[in-house]
Amino acid sequence: MLRLDINLLFTAANLLIWFVLIRKFLFKPVNAVISKREEAIASQYEKAQKLQEEAKAEKDRCSEFQTQIEKEKAAAVSKAQEKARTEYDRIVTEAKDKAEQIVEASRKEAEIEKARIVGKAEQEIRSVIMDAAVKSMQSGAGDHALYDQFLTKAGETHAE
Repeated sequence: MLRLDINLLFTAANLLIWFVLIRKFLFKPVNAVISKREEAIASQYEKAQKLQEEAKAEKDRCSEFQTQIEKEKAAAVSKAQEKARTEYDRIVTEAKDKAEQIVEASRKEAEIEKARIVGKAEQEIRSVIMDAAVKSMQSGAGDHALYDQFLTKAGETHAE
């Protein structure tokens, strides 16, 4: 049975002293280390969350920047195409104007050449008529021969 003796009292006192000593020198420092460790973990977790948020914000900013670059690129390409189209239209218009000027100059030159040739032909015809008139005045006879000669010369001049 259970007996109450002094050993039991010493054992109980011994357990109580060990409990106080262990609690003071072991549990408190261990609990302090554990709480510091928990705080460090919580701090690291907060830093990780913060870094993750910053990374997401940076990713969003980069995405917006890339979208802006794409818009600027599209605008630059559109502007370059419009400029090229305008330059093309200007060059084509300029070429048409030059072609029209060349055609007009050629037409005027052809008219001048035609007028010169017609003038020369008229001069030759007048010369032939004058020669025929002079010959008919010199000789009253042979009007028919003179007329035939005139037609022959006029035909030769006109054929040239």
